[in-house]
Amino acid sequence: MGNGSEVQYDRYDGHGKRFIGRAKELMMLDRWFDNPEAPLTIFSVTGMGGIGKSSLLSEMLSVARNQEATAIWMDGRSCGSTPSVFLEYLSSTLGLETMGTDSSARPLSLLSQTSVQRRLVLAVDNYEELALLESWFMEVFVSKLPLCGVLIILASRPEPASAWRTHPRLRQRLVQMPLPHFTGEEVSEYIAAAGSLNKSMAGTIARMTDGHPLGLALAVEAADQRRHIPLSEWTELSQKISARLLLELTLPRLHPMVEVLTLLETANQELLASVLQTEVTLEEYNVLRHMSFIRSGPNGLALHDMARMHLLRDFRQREPQRLQAMRVRIAGLLKPLHEQADPHERRQITRKMLLLCQESMLQHRKYADVSADSLFSPLEVMRAEDLPSLQKLLQQWCEYSVEPWQAPSYPAFLNELAHRYPEGIVLMRDKDGEPIAMFITVLVHRESSGMLSNYFPNEMQECFTPEELNCDPDQTDTHFAVLAAARDDVPGYKREELVGYMSLDRLSLLGEGARVILVATNPYLKLFLQNIGFQIRRTRTRLCDVYTDQADVLDLDLRSGQFGDWVMSLLDPDAKASGGVTQRTSRIDRLPWSEQDVRKLLTHLHSPGELHEYAARVNNMADGLQLQMHVLDLLEGRVHGISQQDQMLLYAAYWTHAGNPTAAARACSMSRATFYRHLRTALIRLARVL
Repeated sequence: MGNGSEVQYDRYDGHGKRFIGRAKELMMLDRWFDNPEAPLTIFSVTGMGGIGKSSLLSEMLSVARNQEATAIWMDGRSCGSTPSVFLEYLSSTLGLETMGTDSSARPLSLLSQTSVQRRLVLAVDNYEELALLESWFMEVFVSKLPLCGVLIILASRPEPASAWRTHPRLRQRLVQMPLPHFTGEEVSEYIAAAGSLNKSMAGTIARMTDGHPLGLALAVEAADQRRHIPLSEWTELSQKISARLLLELTLPRLHPMVEVLTLLETANQELLASVLQTEVTLEEYNVLRHMSFIRSGPNGLALHDMARMHLLRDFRQREPQRLQAMRVRIAGLLKPLHEQADPHERRQITRKMLLLCQESMLQHRKYADVSADSLFSPLEVMRAEDLPSLQKLLQQWCEYSVEPWQAPSYPAFLNELAHRYPEGIVLMRDKDGEPIAMFITVLVHRESSGMLSNYFPNEMQECFTPEELNCDPDQTDTHFAVLAAARDDVPGYKREELVGYMSLDRLSLLGEGARVILVATNPYLKLFLQNIGFQIRRTRTRLCDVYTDQADVLDLDLRSGQFGDWVMSLLDPDAKASGGVTQRTSRIDRLPWSEQDVRKLLTHLHSPGELHEYAARVNNMADGLQLQMHVLDLLEGRVHGISQQDQMLLYAAYWTHAGNPTAAARACSMSRATFYRHLRTALIRLARVL
């Protein structure tokens, strides 16, 4: 299967298992075999652990044997540290491959006998283990090989040493093959070849693994063994991948440093030492830098996105209390750095601090859900060619967000904004580059306020004074949030998750000492914003209401440099309780929950209005909507309290298959009698938690 316009390959290994992807690399191999000169060539196959280097080497050797070439596989971990040990290993491997032929008596003589007609393919897996032999391998061994009929394939985690790329004779013969993750097409093909999985499960797998071959294989295997896997049990997959990645760390003392990197996008040697409150030596830092799943950049070390996602998910499952304590400690270290940084560095620290408090924004997710471990790239400003796609997104948004008479003005607004202030429109793209979501904010000043007042006159009057609307463009510090729109057909992601990802990114504007204000009618949006510290007030008129939803003005003002304090308040529940969000539920003596009480509550789980009478019996629940979200957090495993089996039983009985116990029992792979017995136990346990 190809990348881009490459030819599609359908190959099978010796066990009849289909080999997926890597069309570009296999085409280069075919070209070498098709070349009548067959010049000495070195393929350098590189990539992080689990990316498929060994699988590709195996496939290439299979192709070579089909072409009647001598194909040799060597493991760099077994090659020794001296030339004599290497040559002894090579000799025995050649002897085994040529057993029964004239060359088997003197295997190494085959090296000098290769030609265009008698080709040799020598593959060395784990080539980085030959570090002590690399100069000899390059200057002596390779240089003595014939200049035609020989292909060397070196597979390693790091890229080839600069000596290869600058070598006067060999650099022209080096072909670098950094292996990317599978494309969306390759993921789909892999899943289809592995067995029958429903579309929803396939989308979840694609999202969870980001096309990482090892993760994909483990996920498909898990899904194939069990048709229904509760979301909470995907942590088992992350633990397997995390364990595989951490096996590369031969020094246990490096594990805490990796834990820090799971919480920070980048960290240098000094920051690692500050967080861990211990010295990080240059040797330890360099060992980390050479790990296959760690990248080195100008700002320090960073985990590969897929590795970070799974390691964080594993850390969260194993030690949630220590994870939260580490978040608070890191944020405390970043806070003074943020206050003293220049604008460019401040933006980077802002993003790090927002990622730390991401899980403090999970209480209300019906509008924006920031719980997803996203693998998307940062948002980017729109381009002119994006406008038709953005207009389609806007049309979809209007259908569920405004009244019909309001919708016609929005396309003209988008066109004018794209022409005058395109930086106000940021978007997300899928892997094919197509816009899948957009977020619109406008800096309010003398020049932009006229346009905003033309399209949103009532909202401008509710939010701003005449003096604020007449602010000089160079002095403005207030963003008016207009809308967030996202598609609802992106594989593996809900619309609310896309909106949540964009919201988290846009909150970074506050790190520069800014204010965000908007008019909201969606009750779920109001709950989300209030939960993260926005202040709310009633609009003076009812002109901004949509249908029966009342409009309110919400704003978060951090213009006096309180960004660090705001982040700390999100991470520290006590600080948050004394901040902007007020808890309306008073502390009263509450009756204990019985099994029957919980059963009645769950019966109304789909109707927040019916849950209102129960809200006063649960700490910090203001109304039925909050209680609904809290219970769903318990059942979906986002809040710890009940076992995974209890989550599965209660979620099936009262959410996915409410009113249909037969379907619920089938979803849990139980008979009805067994299902009822376990369900009652789950209800009793939930009563204790409540």
